[in-house]
Amino acid sequence: MAYRIRKKNTSGNESGPPESPTPSVSARTESMAARLSGVSPSRHAWGFAGTIFLVLLIGVGVVYHIHSKKVARESEAAALETKAEQLYSQGQQSNGPELSKAKDLLLKVMGSYGETASARVAPLFLASIINIQTPQDSAKAIEWLHRGLDKNAGNMKLLPFYYESMGLTMMSSRQYDQAIAMFQKVIAFPSKVLADAALYNIGKTYEILGQPALAIINYKKLVSDFPASPWAAEAEPFLMKNGVTPPATTQPLPLSPQK
Repeated sequence: MAYRIRKKNTSGNESGPPESPTPSVSARTESMAARLSGVSPSRHAWGFAGTIFLVLLIGVGVVYHIHSKKVARESEAAALETKAEQLYSQGQQSNGPELSKAKDLLLKVMGSYGETASARVAPLFLASIINIQTPQDSAKAIEWLHRGLDKNAGNMKLLPFYYESMGLTMMSSRQYDQAIAMFQKVIAFPSKVLADAALYNIGKTYEILGQPALAIINYKKLVSDFPASPWAAEAEPFLMKNGVTPPATTQPLPLSPQK
């Protein structure tokens, strides 16, 4: 049988009130730290919350500053791009001095604002300016177009314009197979932006290559799928010359690239 031995208290009573439990080391340490700092646990909590709020406030300020700076740079680049496009429009028909001024502005966009939306459009105009000023330097134009393609990966609005320009550049430099491949890429886009121009250019390339049957196939598809296109009207004389009577066509304004 087990026995429980109880120690007698000094008063001689059999038993006394239970002793108070000894506080743990961690509890004593926290209490001492609170007394030394003069701050209660609740004040510690408020201080921590205030620190978190301050960090969040600083973070919001940094994000706002970055966003504001980005907006400012986009605006500066857009102003340069707009001016360059105006000069390009003035000089493209006559190969006038405006083209050189436009080129300088576009090069500034590429050099100083390469992360902006304007830098996604600039290579297209730079390649076009090269094709107008120095058509023999097609390799440089193609280099700019490749840079534009890299910048616009996944951009379904701008890519058709780059592939169309690439096809025209290769066509002018007698790289006919590569040109046809670029035009076919344009036709494959779901939006069909510039698909009519691409069909016309494929037909024209086959004309140059002396393959009228293939030219007729593409011209007929152009007239059938895009009867209102100005390019369909351009294809009509060749079709009629080869015994194909196309439907009447009209000539709406051509589309322009959008960012």
